[in-house]
Amino acid sequence: MPNILYIDYRELDEFYTIPKLCRLLNMSKLELKERCRQYGIEPRRNEIGDYGFVKYDVRKLHNTLYHESRNTEKTGQKEDDPWA
Repeated sequence: MPNILYIDYRELDEFYTIPKLCRLLNMSKLELKERCRQYGIEPRRNEIGDYGFVKYDVRKLHNTLYHESRNTEKTGQKEDDPWA
């Protein structure tokens, strides 16, 4: 899993094509497709017929991936045990 960087959601565009979202998340098209299916996020067609993702779906996907990548990093570290 690639390291997912922080994104300021206020600076997001209203619509992201699949290639543009791949660049934003630093993922291949295949990785993006797998993650979208895993989390039930499907591309939509905009008013001119392009497939992509609206801002809401980009935020939802990024937030999930961001926290998942952070939890993966923490798994390798010693966990704090309040009972130790």
